[in-house]
Amino acid sequence: MFSCAGCMVGKYLELDATTTDGGVDQVATTMMTKEYFEDLGRIAETNAKSAQESAQIATEYWVASRERNNRVAQEITRTLTEGMKRQTKANEELTSRIFEILEERDEAHKRFFAQWAEAFTSVPFEYTRQATREAQKKTASLR
Repeated sequence: MFSCAGCMVGKYLELDATTTDGGVDQVATTMMTKEYFEDLGRIAETNAKSAQESAQIATEYWVASRERNNRVAQEITRTLTEGMKRQTKANEELTSRIFEILEERDEAHKRFFAQWAEAFTSVPFEYTRQATREAQKKTASLR
């Protein structure tokens, strides 16, 4: 058991020296002097400084981490924007090329049907002339 004989500065703290079997295991005393309290004060100061330094380190890490994350997010956004611009340009080029091909085919069809109609106009039969005129009218309406 613990007992305090006065518990004042300059007094001793003692442990009760009795145990259940009647023997003495250990007796410990501590002199509560001015130096003892000064040591406790220095320990408390050191612990406070250590806690402040730890908080400062944690804050600096958090700020640096946040700045790195912001730069990464900006880089991702920039890269995605660049990629979307390039894809849009590629899509525009593809669409333009498709329309060029379609226009070329349209011109080829017009030439083919014009030649076909011309071939039938040279046939001496009246029904072919009438068919040719109708084909020419349809070809003209396509232009």
